[in-house]
Amino acid sequence: MGCALRKEERIHEDQALLAAQTHFSLEDIKSLTELYRKLSCSICNDGFISREELQLGLFGDNKKHSLFSERIFNLFDSNKDGLIDFGEFIRTLSIFHPNASQEEKIYVTFKLYDIWQTGFIGREEVKELIFGLLYESELILTDDIVEAIIDKGYYTFIS
Repeated sequence: MGCALRKEERIHEDQALLAAQTHFSLEDIKSLTELYRKLSCSICNDGFISREELQLGLFGDNKKHSLFSERIFNLFDSNKDGLIDFGEFIRTLSIFHPNASQEEKIYVTFKLYDIWQTGFIGREEVKELIFGLLYESELILTDDIVEAIIDKGYYTFIS
């Protein structure tokens, strides 16, 4: 009830400016404002989206740690303060817009998989991602099978 009223203070970025900086129209941004308000007050009514609120919005669960949701959160949290503000929310969602360039999408996908932020995706990062996905999907594979998957995929890609 008080969530939308208090959030008005937090959504202070100029929506017309955000429309000019992103692939969204002003109408799109107005619609996304409502989504932001709902997400940002789902757990804590502070006007920002926390890790837990994003995970709850994406997966309907904020208790189970998820490597994927952590990576998504880090994409949105561009200033690395541990919270997603309205501008970060809109600018990051813009990358998934159909009018976003292939280069933008490749760049963001790379950032998603470059876990250690080294500028390249190493074999151990691929392994960590696979184990994370297996854990999240509750699939059980032996280390040998995972290693074989990584070897096949990693060396096929590099060759």
